[in-house]
Amino acid sequence: MRLVERSERGRPSPDWAAFHGHAELDYAQGLLYTEAGHHHAAVGFLRAALAHQDRTYGRNRALYRLTLARSLVQADEIDEGAAHAVESLEHLEEVESGRVTRRLKEVTGLLQGVDAVSARDAAARLTEYAELRGAA
Repeated sequence: MRLVERSERGRPSPDWAAFHGHAELDYAQGLLYTEAGHHHAAVGFLRAALAHQDRTYGRNRALYRLTLARSLVQADEIDEGAAHAVESLEHLEEVESGRVTRRLKEVTGLLQGVDAVSARDAAARLTEYAELRGAA
């Protein structure tokens, strides 16, 4: 993170840092926390990653939003997680990605295992989308 932020202090960042801006670093940090089971800690980083992600990167926006949805559901923030999962569908129209498809299936499975109206509704919408796209 410090190497990427060097350019903000007048020193050039390494060449590899051109792609790895704030969005990617926030996503990596959020992913680290969520994979370690610290879902509440992951949420802030994943929200920041989504906020910093350029709108032209549809695949990343879809992946980041689905990862945020997964972390929110695992942090027992079911309604918000379900809402983000459904919102991810708008980005999925733009992409064909195995990683995004796997995350979509994962989030759908998590939502199906939760006894809440918002989770059931979101899981049904994600399942319907996957069936229409042939990703089921």
